[in-house]
Amino acid sequence: MKALARTPYLLMLKDDSGEVNAIQLDVQLVDSDNALIVMDEINDTCWVWIGRNVSMPTRMHALRIARGLQKSGYKVGVTTIGLASARFVEMMEKDDTDPDVASAIAEFKSTIKGTWSFDDAVLAYKGEAKASTPIAGAPKKKLLPPEPEPEPEVATSLEPEPIAGAPETKPLTAAPELEPIAGAPKKKLPTPEPEPILVAETVVEPTPTPAVSASIAEKKMAYLMLSITRNSDLVYTERFEKGGKKGLKIESPGVMVIEAMYDGDFLKIRPMDFGGSETATKIKSEFEGLVKRL
Repeated sequence: MKALARTPYLLMLKDDSGEVNAIQLDVQLVDSDNALIVMDEINDTCWVWIGRNVSMPTRMHALRIARGLQKSGYKVGVTTIGLASARFVEMMEKDDTDPDVASAIAEFKSTIKGTWSFDDAVLAYKGEAKASTPIAGAPKKKLLPPEPEPEPEVATSLEPEPIAGAPETKPLTAAPELEPIAGAPKKKLPTPEPEPILVAETVVEPTPTPAVSASIAEKKMAYLMLSITRNSDLVYTERFEKGGKKGLKIESPGVMVIEAMYDGDFLKIRPMDFGGSETATKIKSEFEGLVKRL
């Protein structure tokens, strides 16, 4: 744990439809419907919990925000919580059958369980509540001294009063130009610098990068994305791997949520009806028409 000049805090943040807000730490909120970020200064960790029912846009937003907070922390009042956290632990509830994910979830819940006291309503710490203790680093209010009354202005004149009997001063005249002395050496004008000689540079054109050939399955994936983007205003994608095979999870809000997995020259898509909506059926039909060209 990093040494802090104050009590280490835990701070829970909830991502609700793309808006992140600080809330009181509560293990009961770790459920299938919530996306949570916990800045944990006790264990120097940034925890990210993504419930099974959280939509893809919220999931992606929470993960992106959490990555930024791991470096810069989250400010409450004058205190920055979780600055430069050493660990980043991502927990997807849908992957809780994975032993590593299950272990991380158990550790996370164990960390935030128990009774907590709070500073500034949301900064959790172990121990008894402090009696109106300000957060470390908060500036103390100082009483300002009363402003002094302005002194009356005294009219002054920049020109001195003439002294009686003093002789009048005459204005100075410009000094006459000096005649050149006979036999004196004449000043030499500076020799102009020679103009630089331009040297033509040889331009070497870069060698063109050979085109990368795509497999049949990759071409099918390209046709799939083309069909979706032609018929959807908003599309989210997420890479995944199951049983050593890679694929994409694709969500078009209000249209469909599908998984497309590479399997040799095949592209396995689930569900096979693309969700069954009218737009999804149109996307499926256009995709199958494009695939016939291969």
